[in-house]
Amino acid sequence: MRVFTLILLTLFSFNIFSQDTNQDEVNLKTNFNLPGYLKLNFGFSFVENNDHSLKTDFFPSRSFDLYYSKPLFLTDNFSFNPGVGISNDKLSFSNDIILSESVDLDGNNVIIVDTLSFTPEKNSLKTTYIVVPLDFKYYFGSGQFDKRRFFIGVGAEVGLLLNSSTKVKQTINNTVNSTKLKKDFGLNDLKYGISLQLGVGNFNLYYKKYFSNLFEDDSLPLYEAINPNINKIGISFSIF
Repeated sequence: MRVFTLILLTLFSFNIFSQDTNQDEVNLKTNFNLPGYLKLNFGFSFVENNDHSLKTDFFPSRSFDLYYSKPLFLTDNFSFNPGVGISNDKLSFSNDIILSESVDLDGNNVIIVDTLSFTPEKNSLKTTYIVVPLDFKYYFGSGQFDKRRFFIGVGAEVGLLLNSSTKVKQTINNTVNSTKLKKDFGLNDLKYGISLQLGVGNFNLYYKKYFSNLFEDDSLPLYEAINPNINKIGISFSIF
């Protein structure tokens, strides 16, 4: 229900920005009537705090995002780009561990960083968020709005956790065994951060730094003292 409400509020805000408020704003009105576009992000997630037990491999820790965004040109060179979309992130662990549930001495369910008794082929944590990015872009040179122009961008992003799961894969006697567990693992329901972009036309490089911690403050895995942050880097394509 809260996801549906968030989508409605976002779409409602788009309509407000797109309405004609004054006949003197003809050029702005034309820009606001530009169609939106789909944006695909392909990148990698990594843990910022290296002292945490969750060591990750960079290249297998892939990230994929799909957004809808509508550019609102405030001037010929400056635009505000609100959007809404889905973010899928994977952390591939480099050591033989996995997030799991256990029971402490008081009988309470707790999250632990569990050490596996074998070396898996794959062991990872996957998360899916609904996200609302709010980007500002400045374009250089002349041209028709944002097509084929060099730009730099900064923005903010907030996301709401939809689901999370762990997966462990191993092969025994040529038989592949895969175990998947869907839990919240004490993960933070809300993530938020900033983004930096550098690109031309419908292509750009991006870096996202999240200020929110991976876990809720009161749900850290047992015996863990550091709550890590997750950042992302990658490339982005816009489909107009």
